[in-house]
Amino acid sequence: MASPQTIPETSLRLSRTYPARREEVFRAWTDKEALKRWFAPSAEFETKVPLLELKPGGRYRIEMRKDEVKHVVVGEYREVLPPEKLVFTWKWETDPDRGTEDTTVTVEFLDHGHSTEVVLTHERFVSVEMRDEHNKGWNGCLEQLGRFLSERRES
Repeated sequence: MASPQTIPETSLRLSRTYPARREEVFRAWTDKEALKRWFAPSAEFETKVPLLELKPGGRYRIEMRKDEVKHVVVGEYREVLPPEKLVFTWKWETDPDRGTEDTTVTVEFLDHGHSTEVVLTHERFVSVEMRDEHNKGWNGCLEQLGRFLSERRES
């Protein structure tokens, strides 16, 4: 009998807490104008959100451009539970080397009174390397989200 193979861990889980109300943080993830101000791995990117159908079965399309290189991610919302949770598929339209299968992203918004914890889980990567690459991107996005929320409080 062959011994079972160990499957590498191909899920990513990140958590950040922001000094903002849960509804405000949820809106930052679900409003086109807000998303294009923060959704990218760094401030060097310009983001466009040409499609955002915020409902189960609804599609989204996010375009991030840095210099002359454009990265496009597309997917479908599986769950939309304001202001608690988003679940959506994730696929790189312009980067087939990152995998052709949909992965799944779950974003939970945990209410801590005057702050909100965002727990992001990205699952079903084809490899540990893809998971690690997305770890860098998501950490950058979550930093950008923190800046965006901070700017909103100051204005």
